[in-house]
Amino acid sequence: MKTLRSCSISWTNLRFIVFLAFIICSQFLNAQVNVKIDNQPIRSILKTIEKNSDFTFFFNEGLPELDKNASLDVSDVTAEIAVKQLLQGTNIAYAIEGKTIILTAKEKLESTRASSTTSSRQSVQRSNVTGIVTDETGEPLIGVSVVVKGTTTGVITNIDGRYSLNNVPVSGTLVFSYVGMKQMEVSVESRSRIDVIMSMESKIIDELVVIGYGTVKKRDLTGSVSSVKTDNINMNSTISIGQALKGKAAGLTIVQNSAQPGGGLDILVRGGSGGSAYTDDTPLYVVDGVPISTLDQPGSNNERLDAGTQGVLNFINPNDIASIEVLKDASATAIYGARAAAGVILITTKRGETGKPVVNYSTSLAIQKHSNIFDVFKLKEWMEERNTSTWDFWMFENDVYPYGNRTLEQAMASPRNGVAYKLPYSDTQIAEAGEGTDWVDLVTRDGSIQQHSLGIQGGTEFTKYMVSLNYYDHKGIIKNSEVKRYSGRINLDQTINDIFKTGVNLTLSRMDNDNTPLGEEQYEKSGLIRAAVQMGPHIQAVDENSNYPINPLLPTQPNPYSLLTVTDKGKMDRLLANVFLLIEPIENLTFRLNVGTDLAYQKRSTYMPKTTLHGNLAGGLASLNQTSNQSYLADINGTYTFDIADIHKFTVMAGASAEKMLGDGHNLGNNQFLTDGFKWYNLQSGEGTKVVGSWGYENEFRSFFSRLNYSLLDRYLFTVTFRADGASVFAKNHKWAYFPSVAFAWNMVDESFMEFAKPSLDLLKLRLSYGQTGNSSIGSNAFAAYYAASAWNDFNKNPLTGVFNARLENPNLKWETTSVYNAGIDVSFFNRKINVVLDYFRRVTSDLLDMKALNSYHDISFVMDNIGKMQGSGIEFTLNTKNITRRNFTWQTDFTFSQFINKWLERAPDWKPTVYQNVDDPTAAYYSRIAIGILQTGETPPASQPDLKPGQLIIEDINGYKRDLNGDPVVENGRFVLTGEPDGIIDDADTKLMGTLDPGPVVGLNNRFTFGNFDFSFDINGMFKRRMMDPTYMAYGASADGIAQYGYNGLRIVKNRWMPDKPSTTIPSSFYGWSRYGYGDWFYQDAWYLRLQSISLGYNLPIGNNLRKVFSSIRFFADANNLFVLTPYTGLDPETDSYAAAYPNARTYTIGIDVKF
Repeated sequence: MKTLRSCSISWTNLRFIVFLAFIICSQFLNAQVNVKIDNQPIRSILKTIEKNSDFTFFFNEGLPELDKNASLDVSDVTAEIAVKQLLQGTNIAYAIEGKTIILTAKEKLESTRASSTTSSRQSVQRSNVTGIVTDETGEPLIGVSVVVKGTTTGVITNIDGRYSLNNVPVSGTLVFSYVGMKQMEVSVESRSRIDVIMSMESKIIDELVVIGYGTVKKRDLTGSVSSVKTDNINMNSTISIGQALKGKAAGLTIVQNSAQPGGGLDILVRGGSGGSAYTDDTPLYVVDGVPISTLDQPGSNNERLDAGTQGVLNFINPNDIASIEVLKDASATAIYGARAAAGVILITTKRGETGKPVVNYSTSLAIQKHSNIFDVFKLKEWMEERNTSTWDFWMFENDVYPYGNRTLEQAMASPRNGVAYKLPYSDTQIAEAGEGTDWVDLVTRDGSIQQHSLGIQGGTEFTKYMVSLNYYDHKGIIKNSEVKRYSGRINLDQTINDIFKTGVNLTLSRMDNDNTPLGEEQYEKSGLIRAAVQMGPHIQAVDENSNYPINPLLPTQPNPYSLLTVTDKGKMDRLLANVFLLIEPIENLTFRLNVGTDLAYQKRSTYMPKTTLHGNLAGGLASLNQTSNQSYLADINGTYTFDIADIHKFTVMAGASAEKMLGDGHNLGNNQFLTDGFKWYNLQSGEGTKVVGSWGYENEFRSFFSRLNYSLLDRYLFTVTFRADGASVFAKNHKWAYFPSVAFAWNMVDESFMEFAKPSLDLLKLRLSYGQTGNSSIGSNAFAAYYAASAWNDFNKNPLTGVFNARLENPNLKWETTSVYNAGIDVSFFNRKINVVLDYFRRVTSDLLDMKALNSYHDISFVMDNIGKMQGSGIEFTLNTKNITRRNFTWQTDFTFSQFINKWLERAPDWKPTVYQNVDDPTAAYYSRIAIGILQTGETPPASQPDLKPGQLIIEDINGYKRDLNGDPVVENGRFVLTGEPDGIIDDADTKLMGTLDPGPVVGLNNRFTFGNFDFSFDINGMFKRRMMDPTYMAYGASADGIAQYGYNGLRIVKNRWMPDKPSTTIPSSFYGWSRYGYGDWFYQDAWYLRLQSISLGYNLPIGNNLRKVFSSIRFFADANNLFVLTPYTGLDPETDSYAAAYPNARTYTIGIDVKF
């Protein structure tokens, strides 16, 4: 009933919005125009007339005099009178077609008039010609000039793109011209109808790309930047823009580390910074010019309650975002200096536009169908398997053949430890067994997602606004897992006068989390899902006394169903805001002052009641954790643009910024409560061990930055940046660091020797860049730190508190520095129907921040120091194509490919490698012995594994130590020497480098179609060259040992294991892990995947005249996410299986409506 009530409120609001929109729109219909504007561009005055009337203007952007200043003062007149008065004395003419006013140059209108009065005085044969002019998408072009070549006879197309010419010579030629389009000449050839499709001028590639502290035309871009517009991204059921960005930008790797509601994402730009484990690989996120903090839920005093992870961008409504730019090479990122080593992601939100208010409301409802993908045993089958596994275990323990040399009779007569075998269940017990407990079903459900978004955009020439509200609620497929978001945004732009402009960006959000116990812990700390998978089906969920029974063989492990009584609430209130002032004292000189803040207050409250095993042992266990994070920014920059003889073009930018980051938190806890009803609201009433803790930090940044862009002949492009950063986290010797970059680009297509290619080649640009960025994210600082603790007792045996050293100061600790080389090429063909971007990069990170071991006589074992050097390299490829462009059908494709490799270049001076490690190994290397088979009954164990038992894995003897006369390994230059030949011993010499845990190639394929009023899209993304073990299989499917010894449940696939009476050559016995030689790489499997991330179908309802008075557009849509994954991996999901029994990735089906008023 709660959901129904919230839906009724939503529809009530919708009816109110529709009524309000109708009232607003009615004010504009048939209204008289009142305009009083002094000395403003004609273009701006036209927009004001359009806003205050029901007329729409159409004109060529290249129409002369549109930017000429004029004045207009009219009251209670029609739009036509206002336009006529405004255009008086200009070279602009107008024509009215219904509610559309078409503007054109007067000479074209004169040619139209001349054509209507010119008589056919020549003896040539003539005819009348009509037709439609459209662009490549099939949209009609309004105001196209259609002229009979060599004459003054001509017309312009109307609102439908139609034209009509009389008395046209049948052997004549029609010339079609339109600003921004290629001029076309078409022979008449006695035809009476000529339809034309006009294409864009190849030289027009002026899309703006957001870069640090400014924008640049895409054609003039010298750095490596991936730009993603949100217009065509499916975001209907996603909480974060990060989930929708998968596969959209080359060089951007996004892996979902948890499928829980709002689950976290590992987002890496070009594989991260290539830094050490002590530095942050998270890119810098900048929202409307304000860097944001990367936050997750606070921890808990209760170590058994792991809340999982949350995405860093969850607090932002994806529908508010206009574009995302990923800055990748140092030329693009160096302007952000010390925080840009891992890349920069710029997020630009939507803004208001001049015109009538546009109200947009969208709502969607999604379901997530749960299926029992953990294929565990049902009760009867489990009882049979327990009989089998306990017998197999007893035989192994008693060395019964083939596991040993004893006969069954000998073992029965003299069992180990004197314990005879006892069959757990008889055939009668199995036959009479009921359904048992389906633990997974008890803790799962069908999930749901609902969202409502309301936005209003509009404004005048002086004031523009965008206001939005959003509600998002995701109930996960695991019970008690839910995330809610309430968010609002206001973007305001105010023009004060010709010199001053100001604006405000404000986001306010609240995140509410209901957490269920998750995480990778096992045994008594197992989370809800893992506990449900491993609990035997023979145990009741709740007994007749309403108690929660536990496994008698594992009395420390909780009943999974009881974990649903745990209360774990998370909350985050966040304010992201900035105010900016633009000052343009003279033409082409602009100053921007920006002041912003990112404030976040977080709280996590947990209570483990007495209904749970460990809650009962503690008498109820409560904790309260609160954190506050504050970030303040003030920056100012100035930009001056000028040119010399229209050949040399310069843009100079310089600025300074100051940032301050503060944080504090406290944690409280208690236990032994009289009643569970108190939860965390009455901590002082607990009679147990009180927990009190607090912490805080304060860091500051000071920065100076500059950039010079120089263009020679619009062909040779140079960019130079420089940034100086000072950080409080470093000691006095290295507080400041300096980060330069330089880039060059060559627009080859404009060279004379490329004239032959111009009919088909629109852009050919080569790019080269080099630069440096830094990393100061060391998790603490370079100064000494101390803590207080009980030190000793006085003479009366009272404990005294002392101060201890927690961290040593390193005054010479300095910044990690990342140097990046980048080479790229941008190509566009056939009027931008095919666009290609290719980049190669090489990155070297030096002065890695890491822990250096100290001699044992120090109080502190380690100190932070600069150690080692790493290298990363990779390639990125982007292909955008417009495959089909027709009036009623379009098809566009985007394909991205990227691959990176990170490896060591230099190790620490005191590095002590194992025998199988090398200096230049991958930074995410994994090593293993090689398993080559399963020892079968009757086979002789290898000489290198004399005590190997049947069913266990044979490890290949591939190498050995060189030994001296005493048989000891030989050491040269501090390292053991290997022979390269088998030596009959399985040891570390037989371990080898297997590869890297970093992903291989990352791909994305996105297709978008429109056909009539329908639109259709699908997105595919994937990763290749991945290998991993299935953690759930390793815990519950590779061995039946847990079933035999502890009464665990297991995956049904465990029945396929090797057994004496059922040998296998692919799956070893339950005792594979009992071999002292290990199991090598046997369980690694290929884990590449291709995922159909989303598929969407939409329908735009035709708007009739009656509906048009209220609605601008109505779109219905149906989406599906995560429909299937193509992979050889046999686990649940190769992306989210980061630990055993991880949160399952569910399919999502969404329906919704998007309405504009």
